Amino acid sequence: MTRLLLGLTLLLSVAISAHCSHNVVTGGKSPITAQDAEGESFQNAITEVTRAYNTYSNSMFHHAMLRYEDAKKQVVAGIRYSFVAVFVETPCRKAVRHYGSPLRWCKEKLSPDAKVYRCPVSVVYRPWSSPRQYEVDRSGLESCQQTRRLKRSEPQHQVLLGGDSHDIGHYGQFAEFKRAHGKVYASRAEEQRRFAIFRDNMKKAYAYQMLDRGDARYGASVFADLTQEEFRSRYLSPRWDLSRRPAEEAAVPTLGDLPTSFDWREKGAVTEVKNQGTCGSCWAFSTTGNIEGQWFISKKKLVDLSEQQLVDCDKVDEGCNGGLPSQAYKEIERMGGLMKESDYPYRGSDQKCQFNQGKVAVYINSSVAISKDEKAMAAWLVQNGPISIGINANAMQFYLSGISHPWKIFCNPSHLDHGVLIVGYGMKGTEPYWIIKNSWGTSWGNKGYYLVYRGDGTCGLNQMCTSAQVK
Repeated sequence: MTRLLLGLTLLLSVAISAHCSHNVVTGGKSPITAQDAEGESFQNAITEVTRAYNTYSNSMFHHAMLRYEDAKKQVVAGIRYSFVAVFVETPCRKAVRHYGSPLRWCKEKLSPDAKVYRCPVSVVYRPWSSPRQYEVDRSGLESCQQTRRLKRSEPQHQVLLGGDSHDIGHYGQFAEFKRAHGKVYASRAEEQRRFAIFRDNMKKAYAYQMLDRGDARYGASVFADLTQEEFRSRYLSPRWDLSRRPAEEAAVPTLGDLPTSFDWREKGAVTEVKNQGTCGSCWAFSTTGNIEGQWFISKKKLVDLSEQQLVDCDKVDEGCNGGLPSQAYKEIERMGGLMKESDYPYRGSDQKCQFNQGKVAVYINSSVAISKDEKAMAAWLVQNGPISIGINANAMQFYLSGISHPWKIFCNPSHLDHGVLIVGYGMKGTEPYWIIKNSWGTSWGNKGYYLVYRGDGTCGLNQMCTSAQVK
């Protein structure tokens, strides 16, 4: 439970306390899935309900939960589980040493005449609320109704609902993670430390999976053995200043009905996915990706541009310690353009500036801020090319595939810390999404790409949309 607390508190506590009072409902109820039912938080909720029922019941016998019905979850200040608990009376008498505890110690067969009760219950799980993480609403337990005797077809031995811990992040999973990503550690002690971090992270990833509104999968990504602090310091930027947008606003094109889907990769305007390494230079990759697209559309030629030039020679931004595309455009204008990747290759660390004016491959004339309206963004993208954006990368550390759609309380739209590139959009059934090129290599996400829900400003992706202009 300590590791679960470490993993999920980072995910839930700060955001919820900042955005919600204790009783604010942030989403409607949704059915419990099979994966939810096997999860540790739901299994523990069942245990707590069983414990509470036995504590407040006047019966001299312990009761076990036979099953649950109509189970739903709801994001509140935590996670509220509500369901109908079906309890059965066991032959095991209550004793002081067992009073209110899970019933795994009771091994006697259930009587064919055992009484069965149905109770509408609700329990809220708040992982940051130590030591009481589960709060059971007693009112439901006080309105239980006896329905019938036990049926012959139902189990005649102690049921096992409740009392179990779902084994998330076991060593076999860690071994597979190491093999898949070529992970080798310097010592046995370091491997054990990374395994402990991995276990915590898998519980956090499961929480993302359980709460995501899209069909995204979260799990053992290439970053699954890093703490949140390590991940942020190595791969993200400091929080972006949203006021530093280009002064000129881009005109919103009128295109009538937009195509259902559009992808600049299919038009030849996007270079291969790159890898920034352990350098916080995402802003540089977002910038060059945008300019590569602008140059292709204007000059009909795709040129792979140098991010290292920006890391080393941009005098306003801070290289591996972060930067902003809106500032980088101005610096590129000052320098007179960008060199090719082949002439100024990426090193993944701050180096001495080696800019050669004679090898400038592309130039830009100016830069613009693009509308925050996502329909206008789509229209601009179709007509003008890929868009440089900032995003809150909170959900990206463990992203594997699918359409990511986290709640705002887990992905603050005003806290942008990662630069990426929108290259297109699409629809999956009724779910609209953006296609986002990342700079963490092809082993991350959808071969280096991130699919994010389109239409509600998910993770602030519409807050800092910019582009260079090439004439």
